[in-house]
Formats: sequence, structure tokens, C-alpha cells
Amino acid sequence: MHGSRNVRAFVAACLAATCAFPLGCKKKPVDPGPDLQIVGESTRIRLEDPVPASTPWLVDGKVILVAARGETLGIQVLHRVPGPVSLTITATATLVRGYSVDSYPVKRASTSMYGGGRTGTFADGLMRANPPLTNPAYFEIDVFSRAEPGEYKGELAVGDRKLPVSLTVTTAKLPATPPRVWAYDDPRELAWMAGAPPDTKATPEPTLVERACAETFAENGVALMPDLHIGWWPARKPPENGLKDLPVVIPADPATAGDVVKAWIAATKDTGLVPFAIPIDEPGTPEARAKVVELAKVVRAAGGGPTTFRFALTDDPRPEYGDLIDLYISLRTPRSHGGKQWTYNGAPPRAGSMVLDAETPGARTWGWIAHLWNIPVWYVWDALYWHDRHNRKGAPLPGKPLEVGIDPTSFEKDEDHGNLDGVLALPGAQGCRKTLRLASIRRGQQDRVLLEQASACDAAKTKAIAEKMIPTALGDAPAKGDPPWPTDESAWELARRELIAIAASCTK
Repeated sequence: MHGSRNVRAFVAACLAATCAFPLGCKKKPVDPGPDLQIVGESTRIRLEDPVPASTPWLVDGKVILVAARGETLGIQVLHRVPGPVSLTITATATLVRGYSVDSYPVKRASTSMYGGGRTGTFADGLMRANPPLTNPAYFEIDVFSRAEPGEYKGELAVGDRKLPVSLTVTTAKLPATPPRVWAYDDPRELAWMAGAPPDTKATPEPTLVERACAETFAENGVALMPDLHIGWWPARKPPENGLKDLPVVIPADPATAGDVVKAWIAATKDTGLVPFAIPIDEPGTPEARAKVVELAKVVRAAGGGPTTFRFALTDDPRPEYGDLIDLYISLRTPRSHGGKQWTYNGAPPRAGSMVLDAETPGARTWGWIAHLWNIPVWYVWDALYWHDRHNRKGAPLPGKPLEVGIDPTSFEKDEDHGNLDGVLALPGAQGCRKTLRLASIRRGQQDRVLLEQASACDAAKTKAIAEKMIPTALGDAPAKGDPPWPTDESAWELARRELIAIAASCTK
């Protein structure tokens, strides 16, 4: 599963050849690009591809980093010569963490349900390492809120090669914000990976491993939480992180749902939390929608409503629902919704995809789209889908286990299959092992805060930058087609630096 084979796969691009004429021609090797390059955490590295000729992170042999105070930067170091990679920065109010990166073979591209995908070998799994030995190597640089603005020096060492580093910390400052991405998880996945029997049930109180996983996600701007059963309360009461929406479970049976709704309203009274439930997912038939209406009436009669208990639905507003739905969660949310709807997951051209073989920049787009489309919370199904439990075809739980180093297909139903669909963290010794795709979500959420900071300084200029990057998305984009945003992360990095400059212009 580890990335020692990365170098061999990475240089495979050198063996590719083109020929303009059928007779008498010589093979022309594809230019593999420079031996050393730097990209951000949102670049979806396929090791067989040529390295970008230039990026904003590496200019004239110098590593260039720009950050707001309170921001975390992530960079991937692409290098062909095997050897240790280290990054040092002299600023005292920073922390540098190194990671080895494992890469996984995609033999069947994700299908159109995910916006399509690509075959090849993709870098993704992260493991703390000092120094990392893999290609790519990955580093995160935390710039603390207390950091003094200015330019700080450092060094990137790749084998015997040493490059100067410049980190510019600006006066812009990112405030702490509540998580605006909620990722569902099934606690049984952690138990099954630890060898628990198939009939294992989640415990009312989260295990230490579950808590550690939740902390990993929180560090990346994501609230990881299962749908809560009333019997789990208050043992699974979420941490005080500012997120007020509480995912819960109610029966789909109208005869018993009302009592559970009343119990949740009583349990969360005066807590500042508002429970919500999605008891019927994606109702695709008139019969299913009729059941939605019946159940929603029960919830409302039990005291449910926008401020007490929200009946949520993964569908678009329809006349037959009337005013019974308190929260719509739709892939087709229009920009005109006025902040009343959420969205979930994503696939181009409506939103970037979180699958392994997605196009750059993947889920980084979520932060930009959420800013422009005023999405309060982005819902992720699932985050730890380590067994394909929904497509067992009569087989017992837990379903087909994920074998990421052999075949990263995690979800397969009929003609649809996705590579690491629903998998933002991988099984690890401590429960959850984070990925570049999880770091990409963090990057997008930090971008969202930068957009808000910059908008407060110059709303018109910030809007122009955002709409240039995301000309259309969600319900205002077509169902199929190419991503309408740049698929070269260099464009996103340059736009981010513009936002920092705007935000810094009115901060001290």
C-alpha cells in the first residue's frame, strides 16, 4: 500500500511516444517536465502525467509561499530522484509537518455519476514522516494567528539539492469559524476494521478511536458525525465548535416518528442546537414523495419546524411538499435560493468531485461555490465508507472491504462505480489516516474565509475574482459537461494570493 513504487510510475511518462507519420518515423518521447516541481494540496497527481513546466510555488529556483495569519498551507514536492525531502522555515510562529504520500492504481475510472474519472496511479494517502521519502512528498505549514507579518526564510532540501524558501506572512488574518462541512460516518466501520464481528452495533458513547477520527477531520475544517439515535444522547453530544445543526435519526414509520421528534426537541431545548433528520433519501417516485409528505406532517404535528426540529430532504422544492420541508439539500441548488438550502457531495460541472481520480482541484471548489451560492453547510456522504455495505446484494454485513492498494473502487452499483467515493480518510493504525482530498476540502474552506475577508474590503473586486474562477455551478450549471472552472491549480493559487492582498489592504 505504501508509495515506494511512486518513482517508477512517475517516470513512466517518459516512455510515452508520438509519431506523425506511419512509415519511417522515430518515437518522440513526451517531455516529462522538470525534475523538481511544487504544487498545492488540491492538485490531483497522476504519476504517469508530465510535471507542470511552471507553477507559482517554484519560481527561478526559489520556493515562494504566501499566507494569511491563521492559515495552513499545503504543498506537494514532485521529484524524480529518490531521497529524503525536508522543509525548514525560520519563523517561530509556524509549524511544518512532513508526510509521505501513498499512491493507488485506478484500473477503472469513476463513472459519470462522479463527473467521470481517469485511469492511472494517483497520489492520496498521507502518513506523518520526518523526512518523507516518497514522490510526491507533502508538507503542511501552519502559520499561527500570532505570527508577525513579514518575510521569513527557509530551505527545501530534496536529496542533495537545496532550494531557498521565502514565506511571506501578510497582515490578513483568518478568524476561527465553525465547520461548514458536515461529513457522515458510520461508527461500525471503525469497529469492523478493528476486527469486530459483523453484527456489531455502534455504542452510545463514542470510542477513543472515533474521537481521534473526529479530531482529524476537525483539523481539516470538517465536522465528522454520525446520525444520532435518541438513545445516544447526551453521550454523543458534539463539541462546542459553533456548528448548530445536529444530525439525528427518526423512524420512517409515521406511527412512531412523532414521539422521537418530541424527545429530540426536549433533549436539545436551550442547548443552541437544532436537530435535523433526513428520514427519506432522494425520493424518486410519486409514491416516495407521498410518504415524505405524510411523515413531514407528523413531524410538524409533533412540534417540528425551522427552530425546533428540521425535516430535511435530499430533493428540490416541489409544489406537493408545500411548506412542510424545513431544509432542502440538493445537488441542483440555484444561486437564487437565498441561503435556505444546502448541497452535498459533488460532480462536475456542478461541483468538484471528491473521488480519487477526480480532476484538479476537486473538492477545493466547494468553498468557492459555497461562498458564491451562499451554502450554509456542505453535506458529505460518506467519509469512512470502508465497506460497500449498501451494495451487498444479499450478502451479510459489512460488505466488500476496501483494498485501496489493489482496487480503490469503494462504491459499485449497476453501471456506477467510484474510486474512494465516500472515503475521505483511510483506515490507519490510529483509526483514520487523512488524505490529500481531505486536505483539499480544508484548502477550499480556508479560501471561503479569505473570500469573506476580501469581500469586506472590496466586494466588487472579490466578486469578480470569484466569478472568474467559478462562472457557474450547482443548479445553474448543466447536468453534464466539462468543469467550468480551471483544472490547473496554479490559477487557484494566484487567485488565492489576490484575495490575501485584498484582505490585507484593510487589516493591520
